[in-house]
Amino acid sequence: MIHTNRIDIFEENKRLKESLEQEARLRNEWQNKYYELFNELKKTQVLLRQFLNENTPSSKLPFKYPSQKKSEKEQKPRGKPIGSNGAVKEIPENIDKNIEAKLDDRCPNCQKIIRKKDINKRIRYVYDAIIKAIVMEVEEEFYPCECGEFCIGKHPEIPQRGMIGYNLQTLFAELKFNFSSSYANISKFFDNITDGKIKFTPKAINDSIINISEKLEPSYFEIEKKIKEEEFAYSDETSWPVNGILWYLWLIVSKNFVFITIQNSRARKVLIDIFGENYQGVIISDCYRVYDNFAKWYQKCWVHLIRKAEYEAENNPKKNIVKLSVQLKSLYNEMKDFLEENPSLILRKEKKKEFEIKLNEIINYKHWCKEAQNVVDNWLIKYRNHWLTAIEFEGIDLNNNLCERKIRCSIGWRKMLGGHRTKEGAKQYAIIQTHRQTWKHNGKYPYNELLNVLKN
Repeated sequence: MIHTNRIDIFEENKRLKESLEQEARLRNEWQNKYYELFNELKKTQVLLRQFLNENTPSSKLPFKYPSQKKSEKEQKPRGKPIGSNGAVKEIPENIDKNIEAKLDDRCPNCQKIIRKKDINKRIRYVYDAIIKAIVMEVEEEFYPCECGEFCIGKHPEIPQRGMIGYNLQTLFAELKFNFSSSYANISKFFDNITDGKIKFTPKAINDSIINISEKLEPSYFEIEKKIKEEEFAYSDETSWPVNGILWYLWLIVSKNFVFITIQNSRARKVLIDIFGENYQGVIISDCYRVYDNFAKWYQKCWVHLIRKAEYEAENNPKKNIVKLSVQLKSLYNEMKDFLEENPSLILRKEKKKEFEIKLNEIINYKHWCKEAQNVVDNWLIKYRNHWLTAIEFEGIDLNNNLCERKIRCSIGWRKMLGGHRTKEGAKQYAIIQTHRQTWKHNGKYPYNELLNVLKN
């Protein structure tokens, strides 16, 4: 008997159809998952780019970009080489106290008698400081005049009102603004070092700081008026939380002033309010677009440019972005060396033409890779007339390092205290720090200058 296996064509067709549909469903599911992951990757890359880019400080990097040149370098040991001469301070001009350090009659080790004729003498200088509490009892004259005025006696060493003297107010400000201390820690500090003689609450110390800012406020607005008359100004900004909301601290440095303002905006309006719409000087800044089109001249920061090129070169070591990075750095160093010689105006103008030729050669090169061409287009060409201003104008730099060093003084406050809780606190900070940094910028001691302001 012969058995034959008959295949039902319709059943087989149905089975194959279901198999194809299942395969199509799986393909669509995997394709959708792929596009979802791809879109998430793009979003993540954009987000990372905001926090990890050529302008990210090295302290904020979770890792270091691999660099063969840097890895091959041995780390230098700290301090001076062994066997070198130690550094000493210069002999002080004024001596406050003379002290004689006497020997005992015997050597402390072997008990040998020390004879006077064998003793030698040398001079050394010891620096010391004390914070001493001074409590003054003031017998104050007063007179209620018939005109309604309540007349009170005055003395140059004490404030007209309140219990906190001029020196103590200045020390409060110094600890608060130089060391970013909290009011509670300042209170504990003075309670500790004066054995409880100076014991003020954090609220009292805060009120003292408010009074200082009110005293300085008129001159703060005077500095704001005068800074727009300066021949040049460096400018930079950084994020600054105020009551948990993102504000910005703007810092401007001119020849004579340092001006700080804290605003809830990073827009061009902040600069227009300070400089006006037609500033007749030079603005030195990075390539942030808000700095465009309000000043007569500009100098863009070469350090930012080189950092951008080096960042791209690190990520693309086999492309000619490396060549662009080397050429830009070489040109920058050549210009910096030239400016250090303090050349005349005639020589400056001649040299500027030479540097323009070299810069144009870099710009006009036709075979840059994509990354290098991006730097050329978005930096060198976009701000073509803003890279060599410092060559012609005396007194300004090719970079914005001066402003960035000044703004770094405020970063400690932001890290320690997290910005400000109130708008009023931000304003007080801007007023007092504007004066402190301006005094320091002009070679003066902020403590002494603030003390003189309070006394007068």
